[in-house]
Amino acid sequence: MKQLLLFLLLGLALHAKTPTFKEIEAMPSSYAKDYYTWRFIKEKNTTKEKAIKAYLWTKRKNSRLKKAIRKKVGYTPKNPSKKAKKKKDPNNYIIYPATAAKKSKKSLKKLYKKILEQNKYSETLHIMSDDNPFETLAYFPGSTQAYIFNNVGDKYRKTHFNYPFTQTQLAKLIQEKQFNTSIHKIVTNHDLVNLKASLLMIEDNNLTFKSNFLLAMNAVAFDQRKDASKFLKMARTKTEYQSHYDQVDFWLYLVTKDKKYLKQLVKSHQVNLYTLSARDILKQPYPEVVTPNLGYDNIKNFDIENPIDWEKIKLKMKESNSSTIDAMAENYKSHTTEGVYTYLKEKATKYTVPYYPMPYREAMWGYSKERVAMLYALARQESRFVPASVSPSYALGMMQIMPFLIKHLAKERKEKLDFNEMFNPYVAISYANQHMNYLNSWLYHPLFVAYAYNGGIGFTRKTIRKKHLFKEGKYEPYLSMELIDYEESKEYGKKVLSNYVIYLNLLSKNQTRVSSFLNTLAYPSQTDRFRK
Repeated sequence: MKQLLLFLLLGLALHAKTPTFKEIEAMPSSYAKDYYTWRFIKEKNTTKEKAIKAYLWTKRKNSRLKKAIRKKVGYTPKNPSKKAKKKKDPNNYIIYPATAAKKSKKSLKKLYKKILEQNKYSETLHIMSDDNPFETLAYFPGSTQAYIFNNVGDKYRKTHFNYPFTQTQLAKLIQEKQFNTSIHKIVTNHDLVNLKASLLMIEDNNLTFKSNFLLAMNAVAFDQRKDASKFLKMARTKTEYQSHYDQVDFWLYLVTKDKKYLKQLVKSHQVNLYTLSARDILKQPYPEVVTPNLGYDNIKNFDIENPIDWEKIKLKMKESNSSTIDAMAENYKSHTTEGVYTYLKEKATKYTVPYYPMPYREAMWGYSKERVAMLYALARQESRFVPASVSPSYALGMMQIMPFLIKHLAKERKEKLDFNEMFNPYVAISYANQHMNYLNSWLYHPLFVAYAYNGGIGFTRKTIRKKHLFKEGKYEPYLSMELIDYEESKEYGKKVLSNYVIYLNLLSKNQTRVSSFLNTLAYPSQTDRFRK
């Protein structure tokens, strides 16, 4: 509460290009504070002393922040560590697996022989200099196996590690937290066929929901429905999230054809790819969603373009229960603050009531309903329509556009734009619409557009060109959508596609079904220009 009172006393002029050192220091610890710190460090007039102090108070030291401080002071300052440093073993020759993977076998053998002569050791060199590194890997503890496997890179794994795990090896590995990462790397890589087949031997385990779900997808790829069902049921015991239950139930329907799972999905309070698809199969209408129709009341003591004002609200939320949050929402019941209002309302209901607001519609006059629906679908996922949002990587505003892209888009317009202007929702929508023009010149399908908006067009091109993804098949396109190797974009795409369908229906009298979009993903002429 003390912190909150301090923030309320701040009279920050945040529409200025950069707040002062003292103003930033008084801000709540947040990504917004980090963003302003980054900008402060980059200022020509900022002294090295103040730059170092500002850098050390940041919450997350991302690559942009590190680059800025190095440019300013010539090195990367480090926070004083409270933990006692673990003494390094002088006999342990440190070489990272990724570094070793780039060297020839001959040079690795030579290096390993040299360190042995110096009475030193290296597990990485012991394994990777061997003529059969995968066989040698199995003799080491599970933690070592998982660490090296995860860090050698895709090319090395395909060339040297694409052999089946033994049951003894798997018994070691499933005890290791790092093996969850290994499973993701194996299942989402189409080339590791031998490794993938051996994962079917895994039984009861302490692995995460995500790992058990991926093991189920692996079994589906081998058409081992019994194993898939086993892993899906295990996955269901590893989570408390409704979205995960929906995901598992839909796949249990696909592998068993038991309609009881569809009936469970229809009862879910969530609107997502799985609940919408279940309603399509059962030929049921989509659930009702809430789209507020708010007036233009003036909200006092709150600036929608001020990230610190938004941080104050988030701080209050952390200190409040559901009924208090619901009461807070009433303070922001206005068209201009519709994003904040619906964010609080959803939070108060613990996301059991689906809100699909449509603010700032006047910024989209003249746009097609498909473009409006896409912009809303993206904004709902990016920021929940909060104009002053700042991400850990400094994606800015309601549409969460990255600084490098803002610069590029401004250059195309021949405009000079301060990054802070992206907190104006009308500017954010205009710039996002400009970016959409480019994406739509290559991609016509909302799922692929969502992948590109989140992960970049290069990632999307590489993904959809993979020979095993988005082709006709028994479990398609659902299986392809689960095997995207970049987790964030994979989940983002599914959510944005669902949002898009809901918004299209809100904007049109004609009812659109999610299945109509899913059914076209195998046909490049209807989805993109990257595939032939």
